[in-house]
Amino acid sequence: MGNSVPVWKYLPELCLLIVLEKIDEPISRVQFGVVSKNWHSLFNIFLDIKRRSSPNLVPMLMVPSKKSATKRKVCSLQAKSKVAKIEFPKPYTQRYFGSCYGWIATMDKSFNITLSNPFKNLSIHLPQFDSMAYDSGPYTYKIRKVVLSDDPLLHPNNFVVVVIYSVYGRVAFYRPCQENLIYMDVDEDQSLISDILFHKGLVYAIGKYNNLVSFDVNGVEDDESSKPPKLNTLVPKVLKLENYSHRVYIFKSSMGNLYSIHKHFDFEEVGERNIHWTKKFTVFKLILDYENGKLLEKKEVGSIDGDIVFVGDNKTLVVLALDFPEGQPNSIYFTDDFIDRDAYEVLGFRDIGIFHLKVGSLEKYYQFKSSHKDLSPYIWISPS
Repeated sequence: MGNSVPVWKYLPELCLLIVLEKIDEPISRVQFGVVSKNWHSLFNIFLDIKRRSSPNLVPMLMVPSKKSATKRKVCSLQAKSKVAKIEFPKPYTQRYFGSCYGWIATMDKSFNITLSNPFKNLSIHLPQFDSMAYDSGPYTYKIRKVVLSDDPLLHPNNFVVVVIYSVYGRVAFYRPCQENLIYMDVDEDQSLISDILFHKGLVYAIGKYNNLVSFDVNGVEDDESSKPPKLNTLVPKVLKLENYSHRVYIFKSSMGNLYSIHKHFDFEEVGERNIHWTKKFTVFKLILDYENGKLLEKKEVGSIDGDIVFVGDNKTLVVLALDFPEGQPNSIYFTDDFIDRDAYEVLGFRDIGIFHLKVGSLEKYYQFKSSHKDLSPYIWISPS
């Protein structure tokens, strides 16, 4: 019996694939693949399945350029020497925001929001935004973020657009069946929204004071008298300084877990102005009771299931470490999206980098060009 082959080396392939799916650390998966020739072959099959089934491609960094009125550079993180120039419908001074599924949003002086897909040369015009809903400041920064539930190319009659607007972080939404945007009624506990997640048929919105709300847009009909759906408060806003984060993001990991990411700044004086720099990120795992719609537990963690997350003016994007071997698992790639009452920074939107969650360190992935300080912010954009 001493020369017999261990039975575990030839376990059924389906069982081994299930085991691989449960392993969230990429290094542990690699160790799995060196156990035997059979396991190594299965590991390669698993990688191929994951790459083909992954819904999120690695986003690219969109950078404005003064050399062309409408062309912008799109830089690949996977091959840093690869830089493409893509024609966009708006000049380089125009701010783009809300990147989702290859679509990006702009707004003109008449408060008309347009969704554009530069990869397909397509545009979608939303109903005019109610200018009475705005506060003071440059018009192009009155919209904070636009998030889509689905790709309009794949679901032309069944997608939802959620708009975060105003310095007070209010929310409105639009579906193709509507004639107008619907503005959510909010109270003090439900304002200062910073990010949106579509999850299990609901919209989840997280705020800067750690408040969390949800609402259902599925019952909205083509009726101007339609009332906005009720906001369900999962976590009320607590106005204490220790609860405040300069930016907050919410996402679902590749393992199906919910997390919130909180960005914290340092400030320094430059002349008469304060300039911000990202100091760190903290991450919390959110455990919800979906029956009563309440938060059961929120705990700080040092891992995001091995994923790589991209935050900024875009929809918060999650990429498997397997799909982005040039990146580091459990890291956060960020662009500068700190816009408050005064939109323009003296030095420009240069607070960009990578935060490695497990060790708490920061590094750069792209060197900000000083000539860009008067241009619109950088933004992540996913290939269509």
